[in-house]
Amino acid sequence: MDFQARYQILKAYLGPFRIKQDFETIKTVAAIDALADRADMLQRGCVPGNFIPGRSYYCPPGTEAEAMMQKAEYYLKALRNNLFPLAGCFAEPGGTLVDHSFIQKDGVLHVFYNRGYIGFDWLEKPHDTFGHAWTTDLIHWEYSQPALSVTPNLYYESFQIWAPAVLEHNGKYWMFYTGVNNVVAQSVCAAVSDDLYHWTKVDANPLYTPGNWCPWDVSKWSNCRDNFVFQDDDGTFYLYFCTDRYTDTGEIEPASGIIRSSDLVHWKDVGTFRMPNCLHAAESPFVIKKNNLYYFFYTSCGIGTCYAISDNPVSGWKEIGVIMGVEETPLDTAWVPSCAEIFEFHGKWYISCCRRQPGWEQYLELFELIWESDGSIRVCPNHVDFYHN
Repeated sequence: MDFQARYQILKAYLGPFRIKQDFETIKTVAAIDALADRADMLQRGCVPGNFIPGRSYYCPPGTEAEAMMQKAEYYLKALRNNLFPLAGCFAEPGGTLVDHSFIQKDGVLHVFYNRGYIGFDWLEKPHDTFGHAWTTDLIHWEYSQPALSVTPNLYYESFQIWAPAVLEHNGKYWMFYTGVNNVVAQSVCAAVSDDLYHWTKVDANPLYTPGNWCPWDVSKWSNCRDNFVFQDDDGTFYLYFCTDRYTDTGEIEPASGIIRSSDLVHWKDVGTFRMPNCLHAAESPFVIKKNNLYYFFYTSCGIGTCYAISDNPVSGWKEIGVIMGVEETPLDTAWVPSCAEIFEFHGKWYISCCRRQPGWEQYLELFELIWESDGSIRVCPNHVDFYHN
């Protein structure tokens, strides 16, 4: 059967599911549509590309028309058998959910996240808004209009915004995020809110860009992304981010940067460090303090979610290892469990991740996390099932 006939048959069989109102069906139908429509575009001759002049574009395995159509057919077959293949995975219907941040208010868990598109890389369809969803039980989710968007006339975020990190301070909510300009130079920015629903960008943006210890340049791709803010017991704020640095011999290597503040507006460099076993930048940093130890979680590209421990928030990190990983990636180091966040909710601890899948699918998944008596961490193998729990 030729491709167009398969496409038409898929759409016909999908029709009866379009009138159903439950979220799992709506989410799965939207994923099928997105994959099949993107496959149709590619089959008709659409050539994937990017917005950055002179930068080559790589399409990893699983992003071809046939692969996406097979995935759509697989999801449809599951639906026709009364199965929900995306149970346990949350995203807005038809969308992807990437870097994210949790915050609790009045017994409700809120999550803010990068909004992407199934079937498209961020270089083709920009991540230009943050989504906002919330739950009271980790099973049923509601979501609203996007919480924040790019501002086209701001040179430091005219292209995209990435990686929200939300915290509360003195009765106000702060959202730190990465501003990305049209050549992918990245900077630290922030917005504030009184209620988590209405946000205003601070006048001081961008709050920070790296100094001469880093090859940062507003006129070219420069790494200063994936901000995470941690407040220590003495009230000091530390912001961790993914960047590059010069070595003693003048070479450039990936690193994690740390800056410090007492008021969330004025920031000073503290230092940089690199995880020895992380071949690329340690992306999506997340820091938590427990039992007088600092835990640094990060995405090790090509490997998965890893963590390190120290007795202070700045240095002395000891790599412990992988807690969620993969043995093999399909020639794309980003296709690993990534973007981890740790939180306690209703007396249990959880760790989140977003696993990029062939077809540019990416969803939020939650796993129960166990703190062992020796300070190590164990992750329960089965994710929280948003539908069947």
